Amino acid sequence: IIIPNNFTKIGELTFLNCKSLIKVIIPSSITDIYKSAFEGCSSLSIITIPNSIVQIGNYAFEGCSSLKEITIPDSVIQIGISTFRKCVSLKNIII
Repeated sequence: IIIPNNFTKIGELTFLNCKSLIKVIIPSSITDIYKSAFEGCSSLSIITIPNSIVQIGNYAFEGCSSLKEITIPDSVIQIGISTFRKCVSLKNIII
């Protein structure tokens, strides 16, 4: 999925349990990823988080069991609780 440039936030529960979602490209217009935005996206393996993101909400990626690596840019000032809970394949978090 490619999120259009006219969005500024990924809302709470936006992609909850989208089990077929594999890849997400987030544009630099997005500043916040809210609570449980990608929770339960068990096939999600590729996500690009731009330098515009300042907040990643609670449980945002919980249960993304195919996610192997994620890079958190310097712009992020807050990461919520249990953001990567149950991400059993996640081996690298680069901050």
